Amino acid sequence: MKAWMFNRAELTLALQETPQPELRAGAALVRMEAVPLLSYTRSYLKGELPYAYPPGTFTPGTNGIGRITAVGAGVQQFRPGQRVAINPYWIANEAVAEPPQILIGLTGISLDSAQMLQEFPHGSLREVADVPASTLLPLDGLDHLSSERLAVLAKFVVPFGGLRRGRLAAGETVAINGAGGYFGSAAVLAALALGAAKVIALGRRPEALRKLVELGRGRVLPVLLSGDSSADAAAIRAAAGGGVELAFDMVGKAGDAHSTLALLRSLRRGGRLVLMGSMQVPLPIPYGDMLLNSWELIGHFMYTPADYLALLSLIRAGLLSLDDIEVKSFAFPDLEQAMDHAAQMQGLQATVTLFAQ
Repeated sequence: MKAWMFNRAELTLALQETPQPELRAGAALVRMEAVPLLSYTRSYLKGELPYAYPPGTFTPGTNGIGRITAVGAGVQQFRPGQRVAINPYWIANEAVAEPPQILIGLTGISLDSAQMLQEFPHGSLREVADVPASTLLPLDGLDHLSSERLAVLAKFVVPFGGLRRGRLAAGETVAINGAGGYFGSAAVLAALALGAAKVIALGRRPEALRKLVELGRGRVLPVLLSGDSSADAAAIRAAAGGGVELAFDMVGKAGDAHSTLALLRSLRRGGRLVLMGSMQVPLPIPYGDMLLNSWELIGHFMYTPADYLALLSLIRAGLLSLDDIEVKSFAFPDLEQAMDHAAQMQGLQATVTLFAQ
């Protein structure tokens, strides 16, 4: 089979012929059909990110859509021929307080994840992927959607996990910081699907929010951030008609805390703030305000299998459409061009690598 192989020591990437992986107990072989690309794939392959890379030469790539070709001993619910989504977030299934965890094909997460990276180093940018069965999600009942379209699930499931962790309830108002970004834009649509009465979409560029307002049909209200946290908090509260129940921060690599603090101060008493962005500076917490308002601050990473299953249920029910995302696809051998396109993605866009069937 063919696979993209990345040499970490030399920082080189090449499409190579390689033996198909052997079937292992508790794992499955998946013939890949579509793989979404992260916007920072090129930076990752240049070694510019502070990640714990898998050892040696490995296949990068995180999420993906494919069909199972074989399942190993001990796999109970999956079957050959079944279409599945690959979820790279692998947590060791052991009854300990803090099991090790990694993102397959990308990075270790916990300090004790080296063994997991060595056991499953290869990601999804290969014709046949070898993955733990616990990282698969069944796509039964979604046959009307192409694998290219289903690859967009990766854009939704990350913020979806954060919204559920924040306990967003139908009828509540949520403010989303970074709404014009890759994951933030998906968070807006996911919040609508979960029944939010209003979604306050925060951003700095009006054109990045325009499509979200259109899709919201009166339930999405834009707020352009000024950089003054007090003024921005007041603008959010005015748009919400009072404080918001849930604030959701999805800004990547923020160089200051102004917009996140505006989110916090926009909360009504008893409100929750979920942090899922990647701010590069400390967040100064107003201790007294936290106490007097009973605010809840929640740091959250990724999502659970239950979150992913809930997302799939919304799509099956027609409550969330993947068609609102603009998908640009590239053939599997054209990964270099795909990475360049992914680096330029904005808002409701996605870049997908397609495999020949």
